[in-house]
Amino acid sequence: MKHRDKVATIHTSGIKSASTLPLIQLYQNKGIMMECLLLLCFFPPMGFVISILTERLASRNILTKALPRVWTTLVKCASSYLVWNHLIFFTWPSGSGFGAICHLPTLSLLVFPSHGEFGICDTNSSIKITSMLFARCFLFYIGARLGATLQPVGLTGGIACGKSTVSKLLREPSKESNKDAFAMIDVDLIAHDILVPGKMGSYCGYKRVVEAFAGADLFTESKKEVPFIDRRKLGDIIFRDTGKRRALNRITHPLISKIMMMQIVQEGLCSSKTNTSIVSVDIPLLYEVGLVMRLLFGIKIVIACKEDVQLKRLMERNRDLTKEQCQDRIDSQIPVSKKAKMADIVIWNNGSMDDLSFQVSDARSEVLARTHAFLGVSLARLILVAGLLTAVHALLSVIVLSKEPGL
Repeated sequence: MKHRDKVATIHTSGIKSASTLPLIQLYQNKGIMMECLLLLCFFPPMGFVISILTERLASRNILTKALPRVWTTLVKCASSYLVWNHLIFFTWPSGSGFGAICHLPTLSLLVFPSHGEFGICDTNSSIKITSMLFARCFLFYIGARLGATLQPVGLTGGIACGKSTVSKLLREPSKESNKDAFAMIDVDLIAHDILVPGKMGSYCGYKRVVEAFAGADLFTESKKEVPFIDRRKLGDIIFRDTGKRRALNRITHPLISKIMMMQIVQEGLCSSKTNTSIVSVDIPLLYEVGLVMRLLFGIKIVIACKEDVQLKRLMERNRDLTKEQCQDRIDSQIPVSKKAKMADIVIWNNGSMDDLSFQVSDARSEVLARTHAFLGVSLARLILVAGLLTAVHALLSVIVLSKEPGL
């Protein structure tokens, strides 16, 4: 008897009812096209969405203080288990033309019901099923990887509160590890670059800003053919006039957001440095730009200080500004005390540099505990590894069965 004929008559005794087991349906004819559409249109988007939800839940401050990384690991493992059982093994309702039903010979018991009886897949069917299984895992992995990448840490605070100092400290690794530095994306730098004529290509906002502020004294005292915009002069205009500030924001914010998102993806997928483990965005106006921008960041760190300390530091830093001008700049932003209430982590910069460094170290540890699970466990990695192991075991089992005497 040929192997294909014989294995089709093998029954599995003592196996749970098919209704209680994760199912996969191998399709023929029209079913193959449906599976391809399912692979391309369903698994990457679902991986993206589920990964974002998993990362957000894992980053919540539950058990973090008492048992660092335990909550994060539990959430990611539980999410992976649910995805593996209820999405990777998702099946359409069976019907006419949906054939090739069999038991894939692996330890994971991927059982395929056939009129109450079970048969072991032949070599050809096993390869098809295994290929489909791995394709589902891989496409889900792509979506999940991108979803996890788009979970940067937001670093913000009031003007003259010390955000740049904290950003500089986080860019460098700690004394305990040489791989816990933050890959910092500087929104202020992006905002500066888009106003430099010709620097950012299609993302340059120089021409539109000049047109929007026609007649205003915007430029530096330069003899260049294309004069540069003086950011100090531009700042004086927008801080005095809310309408002008909104007009500038309508031009620059979409450009800044696009560049920022590209840099987040680039750093998340392929970091520019080898010692970074967290992607963070230094964004001064995180709470001012609206709800959509806030939702991008799973963890938000606010650098705060007392109002009198803030004004004093701003006047010392910008000696060419009057007290009223400094106060106008502070009043143009949401009060620091209100930002602190909306933050996940607050760093109070009222004291010495040593005190600030200590708080930054604590904040770094908390962020790592809320984003990194034990052994680097993540939803995307677990699903991909599970798919690989199942596929390899299934193919090895088929090879072993095919070589048994009498089959």
